[in-house]
Amino acid sequence: MKFSSSLADRRAMGYELLKSPDGVIYCLHFIFEAINKERVTKSAFALDQAVRSDLDILKPHKILFFKALCVIETDPVKRIFAKTLELISFAFLKGSFPLQKPEQDLMLSTCFDWLIAPEKVAVKVFAMQCLYNLRNAQNWIIPELTAQLEQQLSEAGPAFQSRARHILKKLKN
Repeated sequence: MKFSSSLADRRAMGYELLKSPDGVIYCLHFIFEAINKERVTKSAFALDQAVRSDLDILKPHKILFFKALCVIETDPVKRIFAKTLELISFAFLKGSFPLQKPEQDLMLSTCFDWLIAPEKVAVKVFAMQCLYNLRNAQNWIIPELTAQLEQQLSEAGPAFQSRARHILKKLKN
């Protein structure tokens, strides 16, 4: 199926993945192999729509997802993976998406890297929410997250400031 990057086409591809969950592995392979940037982005768009509808389709392919997380480079794909990590962290809190310690550690290190680096605001916002959700995984997360948010708060844009203030308020309660 040929599709553009329009929301309607992304949703259509996400729906196709939901009907045929084995397609998730193909999307992740395209992303992991990163040979064709257009295919990587479109695969990520389709995966994003499917995962937003049903995060469970990712469970059988967690290993490949986390391998792909280590190689993504483009801004749209980072945003999609950051959103997916946020969704995973919410599900992990509820006990519906189990994570091994190495997976948690990779999420934490990736999200802190994105929070510290000059990434797009959406990536940073999703990363800070994920870090907040995993704050009890290790005792150093809360002070480090607090320090990073406070350090960046004065020079950040409105979207970053809004989410950072919200999270800082929760961290201090």
